[in-house]
Amino acid sequence: PFAEAVAGDGLAFLHAQMQASRCGPVLAAAVEDRIVGAIGPMEIQPDAIGRSQLMPQYFAVLPEARGQSLGRVLWRAAMHWGQSHGAAYQLLQTEIGGPSDRLCQAEGLTSLGFTYAMSA
Repeated sequence: PFAEAVAGDGLAFLHAQMQASRCGPVLAAAVEDRIVGAIGPMEIQPDAIGRSQLMPQYFAVLPEARGQSLGRVLWRAAMHWGQSHGAAYQLLQTEIGGPSDRLCQAEGLTSLGFTYAMSA
């Protein structure tokens, strides 16, 4: 149900990948045995010059569960996972002004720039 509720954030695709065992671990937040947030997959790959990069993840918290710091806990757990598994860095992608963008700003991250994508 969680993946379907946030399908627009890529979590339905991620759920399908998990069921097919085609991705790394996914970290989840649950409240009263109900998944209300997730970030993943947690995967590290070498970049073009061989440095270990924590790959970008799908990340979402149900709107009704926001404001409880669950996104912050998930994000920090993901960063800890990456660091403890040897990642040297991670590049993040967010929607400008969206929940994850506000979280990144609150965590003191700085922007490396912007891109614009328009679907046909």
